[in-house]
Amino acid sequence: MRHLLRTSLKLLLTLLFSCAIHAQSDTTSIAFISDTQAPIFIEKLWLKSSNNEKATEAIFKELTRTNISALFHLGDITSAGFIPGTWRTINKYFLSLQVTGVPIYPALGNHEYLIFPSSGEKMFFKNFPDLSSSWYVKKFGNIAIVILNSNFSHLSDKQISLQQDWFKAQISELDRDPHIKIIVAGAHHSPYTNSKVVSPSSEVQKLFLPVFFGSPKCRIFMSGHAHTFEHFKIRGKDFMVIGGGGGLLQPLLEEKRFPDLYQSEKRTFHFVICSHINDELIFSIRMINPDYKTFSEVYKINLSLDSQ
Repeated sequence: MRHLLRTSLKLLLTLLFSCAIHAQSDTTSIAFISDTQAPIFIEKLWLKSSNNEKATEAIFKELTRTNISALFHLGDITSAGFIPGTWRTINKYFLSLQVTGVPIYPALGNHEYLIFPSSGEKMFFKNFPDLSSSWYVKKFGNIAIVILNSNFSHLSDKQISLQQDWFKAQISELDRDPHIKIIVAGAHHSPYTNSKVVSPSSEVQKLFLPVFFGSPKCRIFMSGHAHTFEHFKIRGKDFMVIGGGGGLLQPLLEEKRFPDLYQSEKRTFHFVICSHINDELIFSIRMINPDYKTFSEVYKINLSLDSQ
């Protein structure tokens, strides 16, 4: 009997230790997604729908099966942010992650400001009561993720100035922090894209990129708005467009504005997993398969934490 108890206790301790190690290994696996808004009628006049809402549902089912410590959403969460009902489905998906201890960190997209901007912004903060601002920073070990508000047409001159001052001060502080190795910047509007539907954001280029380029630790800029996947290398920095959360997919220009490092023809619904493995930060792009149930890793971006 004693032997049985000792054996059972040993097995229990082994299991608990194994679980603890597993949990620790996942503390820096972070998911990124953008543009999960359901298609609206006017968009369907020129863009083809393709089981968009089914794709969003599949993405969140896959995320619940993936060991992540946080989810960052880069905007256009809903089709019309001012309508409470448009939040119902996406909040159900968010809750499926939050009940497992995964926090959601969002950015504001243009659909959150659609038609009635102030009402949409209020709904945004109502759904994310822990946020006190639409620009903020989160740290995960050696990684800092800075979220910005790129909806400049809906910000006052004072708000734009406040965000700029905050961004400069925050990046300066993170650059001086010896514990932080890489800064990931995120906003809704893409500074670079070859989309036929939306243009590169000149405001992001003008207001955010000088600070980004000037920081040795700012290594990658992530954005949405363009409903596709793209990867650019500009002045030695990586720029990733990840607008494949379920919005109507957008075609790309045949004559590219910017050289795209992702050459595959497969550009469909997707999300990104960022993992800290050894001395690297690995961004894995997971795209949906034709069955709309499973996903495949189609591309990776590897960043060394030591190359400064």
